[in-house]
Amino acid sequence: MNLDHGGSVGVFEPEPFGKYYLIDKIATGGMAEIFKAKTYSHGGFENLMAIKRILAHLGENEDFVEMFIDEAKVSVALQHANIIRIYDFGKILDNYFIAMECVDGKDSRNILRKLARRRQYLPVNFAAYIAHQVCRGLAYAHEKKDAEGRAYGIVHRDISPSNILVSYEGDVKIADFGIAKAELNTGSTDVGTLKGKFEYMSPEQARGKELDGRSDLFSLGICLHEILTGRRLFKSDSNAASLEKIKTGDIPSPSSLNRRVPEVLDRIVMKALSRDKDTRYKSAAEMQAELEAFLFPTTPDLARQEFARFMQSLFEDEIGAELARLQEGSKAAETYRAQFPTTEWNEYRTSTINTENNKKSWIPMLGLGLLVILFSVLASVAIVVGIGLNQTAPEPEVITKVKAPIVTTGTLDVTLFPPGLIFINDSPKVDENKQSLTLKDLEPGLYKVRVEAKGYLTHSGDVEVTAGATSKFIHRFKRPERTRTEPKPTETKPEVKPVEPPAAAEPKKTEDKPGKLAVGIIGGGWADVYINGKKLARTAPLPGHSLKPGKYTVRIVNPTLGLEQTHKVTVVSGQTHRLNISP
Repeated sequence: MNLDHGGSVGVFEPEPFGKYYLIDKIATGGMAEIFKAKTYSHGGFENLMAIKRILAHLGENEDFVEMFIDEAKVSVALQHANIIRIYDFGKILDNYFIAMECVDGKDSRNILRKLARRRQYLPVNFAAYIAHQVCRGLAYAHEKKDAEGRAYGIVHRDISPSNILVSYEGDVKIADFGIAKAELNTGSTDVGTLKGKFEYMSPEQARGKELDGRSDLFSLGICLHEILTGRRLFKSDSNAASLEKIKTGDIPSPSSLNRRVPEVLDRIVMKALSRDKDTRYKSAAEMQAELEAFLFPTTPDLARQEFARFMQSLFEDEIGAELARLQEGSKAAETYRAQFPTTEWNEYRTSTINTENNKKSWIPMLGLGLLVILFSVLASVAIVVGIGLNQTAPEPEVITKVKAPIVTTGTLDVTLFPPGLIFINDSPKVDENKQSLTLKDLEPGLYKVRVEAKGYLTHSGDVEVTAGATSKFIHRFKRPERTRTEPKPTETKPEVKPVEPPAAAEPKKTEDKPGKLAVGIIGGGWADVYINGKKLARTAPLPGHSLKPGKYTVRIVNPTLGLEQTHKVTVVSGQTHRLNISP
């Protein structure tokens, strides 16, 4: 779809869309729009998802609609942690849409743009982790079978940075199976037809030949090369020039453009980019295994946690703005929900929002009424014929109306930026940092919520939980302000001395005043700080850490960035010693 996930789309006014409430626009393109949306159901349950809606004028294009329907058919069969899930597909008025999983984060293209503005590379471990997770999703899709054990033969055909989504929690997901080919699908893509982003195609795809899963691995190799180097490998002035570079152009190793790329990762990238698919990785699982060996001893779970911290630091400003828009959009959705409470929307009900459409709504409804009457007559004839054939009419089915249960409990939803520890009524709910936590079946009443995160101020507050509703506790941690504290004087019993003339007070020596140590990380990021072997509670960057005058050994460490440096510093009374670290 070539949509710019996570890009700036301007001011968006929330609106109802069938049973969904569109609360924010995520992305827009020439063929479709993507929105954040909410749905509601009984018991106060609400769900946040994404709606991909094709533009109305494209609904008349049969080829495009067929491709859109194919995406829904292929994607709904794929249930994997590294693939965007599809929940619903349909048409409201003139708009076909897909309701799918909403990723709270950015696509890889946006990550690279942000890093480029800062003149930074993505740390190589994080680049390998992204590729590792994409391989997991591709391995599942490539090997997916139907209920009879036949392989679907799915090939994504459009692996590119804009289709690799990364959440602020470090999760990686593949999006947009809109042009995927599945052998069992009747709407499969014809051989010889070029579909996808030209500069991310494999050589066999550029020639319009038959494809298998190895084509996706070449495309992933292009993405990994770009993530490591910050340069688009086959970008040219025209699509034809890009295709020619893919077929015959030179492919420089990532390390020749970024000296921080190790030889092992170089080999992995270049094997994925082999023009001969027979010398490429045989499967996504094989490439995944080599990436996992490269990451060792860091496990994928640990890499995800480290990557989450990096993402939350990199997009700190955007996270706050997105949260504010989400809250405002949710308020608007509640207002629409109060005005139009039913979720049984159809193409006619949506017209009730527009007064002009209301004047004409009786025409299609009249046609629908005539169809219902005709169906009833035919059904009656069928029943009479059935009675004549069977001689005895079946007993009518007794339908008992079940009274809805009374909801006596409530739900508490806690969301933190960045992740932290969550305590409810002074009791820890989990023993690890969490971004969000939902507690169901709580007795109505007042609950004390306390949240903690390393390097941030602890926060607490009371939340009222009511029956049949979801109460939210959303908090963005703040770092403590560095303030100078004077030592408390020790209490001593007064000593009785003979009265003597007061002596002139000696001026306090400047050498007794403490100095400060400031540590900065060039290009951004964080690191643990050790002073004379003792680890500080707060990580770098440090605006100013108070120390007594003297000489110190300062060690700066961040294993993820491959950073470990030791410096000898001298702290002077009343002065700040600045130490700027370049990873």
